[in-house]
Amino acid sequence: MKKSLLIIGAALMMLGAVSCSGDGAKKDLTDREVLALIYEQMNGANWVKDTAGWCSEKPLSEWDGVEAETDANGVERVVSLKLRDDSLMGNIPAEIGNLTELKNLTFRTHGKKDISNAVPAEVFSLPKVERLTISMHGEGRYKLPAEMNMPAIENLELSGVEGPFDVLCNLTTLKELSLYNFKGAIPENVGNLTELKKLWWETGEAPEGRVPASINKLAKLEHIQIDYSTGIAGGIKAADAPFPVEVWDIPTLQYVFLRCVANQPSTLPAEKIAAMKDLKNVTIIDCAIEGTIPAEMFSSPKLYSFSIYRCNLTGAIPAAIGNCPELSTVNLSYNKLSGEVPASLGNCTKLFTLSLNDNAELAGALPASLVKCEKLSLFSIKNTGLSAASLQSHPNYSKWRLD
Repeated sequence: MKKSLLIIGAALMMLGAVSCSGDGAKKDLTDREVLALIYEQMNGANWVKDTAGWCSEKPLSEWDGVEAETDANGVERVVSLKLRDDSLMGNIPAEIGNLTELKNLTFRTHGKKDISNAVPAEVFSLPKVERLTISMHGEGRYKLPAEMNMPAIENLELSGVEGPFDVLCNLTTLKELSLYNFKGAIPENVGNLTELKKLWWETGEAPEGRVPASINKLAKLEHIQIDYSTGIAGGIKAADAPFPVEVWDIPTLQYVFLRCVANQPSTLPAEKIAAMKDLKNVTIIDCAIEGTIPAEMFSSPKLYSFSIYRCNLTGAIPAAIGNCPELSTVNLSYNKLSGEVPASLGNCTKLFTLSLNDNAELAGALPASLVKCEKLSLFSIKNTGLSAASLQSHPNYSKWRLD
C-alpha cells in the first residue's frame, strides 16, 4: 500500500511539473499517467464503483473499467475506458487526448453542479474511438466544440449537451446517434449521416424547430425515436411544427417512435407505408395525426406493436389488422375512432395489450374471436360504446378495465 501511494505521488508530481510549463495539454504523458490524472481530477478518492486497481502497480487491464493492450514496443495502451459512478465528479482533463489508442470511452457522471465546461474538445478528437458515451448530470449543459475529428466513430451517445448540433453531421461514419436531455434543434443537415441505422433524440427542454425533411436521406435507418415531451414545464406540449411525413419515405425502418414532434396535422400515407415491409413497432403519441388508419399499415407481418394515441384518428379499425400474427400491443386510445372492432383481431393470438379507451364512437360487441387471445391482460375500453359481454369466458376477464 505504501509503495502504491509513492507511485501515485510521483506520478502526480510529474503531472504538476508538466502542467506548470505553460504548454496547455500535456503531450508526453503515458496512458498510465493520464489515468492517474483522471483519478485525481474526477474525485477518484471518493469513487464508490470501478475503483479496484486504480493507481496501483498492477497492469492497466486490472484497473476497474479499463482495458489495455501492449503495443509492439511493450508499452501498455488503453483501448477501453468505462467510468460510471454517482461520485464521479469534476471536469474530464484535456490530457485524455493522449489516449490515442482508445476505441471505447464511457463517462457517466452525477453530482456536478456546473457541467458547462465538463467535456474538453480533446474528447471529440480521439482518432480511433468507435463508441463514445458521455452522460453528464448537473446544472447547465456542456457545449460541443466547433470541430470534431473522429474518423472511426460509429456509436455516439451524449446526454446533457447543448446545440447547435451541425458539427455532429460531419461524423459520416456514425451508425448510431443518441442524444438525451439536450437543448437545441435537430440540424437540417442530419441527412448527411447516410450510414445511420439508429437515431434517438430526447430533449430536456421545450422543443425547438421541426424534424428536418432531410431525414428521408437516411436510407439505412432502422430505428428512429424522437421524443420532445421530456421535462417540459407546464405539461406536454407538441412542437410548433409539421409532422415529419418524410419518415414514411424510409422503407428500411423497423422501429418508429415519435412523441410531441408536431402540432400541425398530417395523415398516414397508405402508398408509402405499404412499402415498409420490415415495420415491427409504430408508436406515435401527442401528435396531430388525423384521418383514417390505412389498411396498408398492417402490410408488415413482423409488426408486434402498434400504438397511436392522443391523436385525432377517425374512422374504423381496418380488418387488415388481423394480418399481423405477431401483434402483442395495440393502443389506439384517446382518438376519434368509430364503428366496431373487426373480428380479424382475434387472429393476433399473441395480443397482450389492447387499449381502445376514450374513443366515444367505437361501439358494439367486441368480437368473440378475442377469446383466442389467451395472453390478453392489459385491456381497456373505458369511455367507449363497446361491450365485452361476449368475452366472459376469457381467463383474464375479471382483471380488465370495463368501466
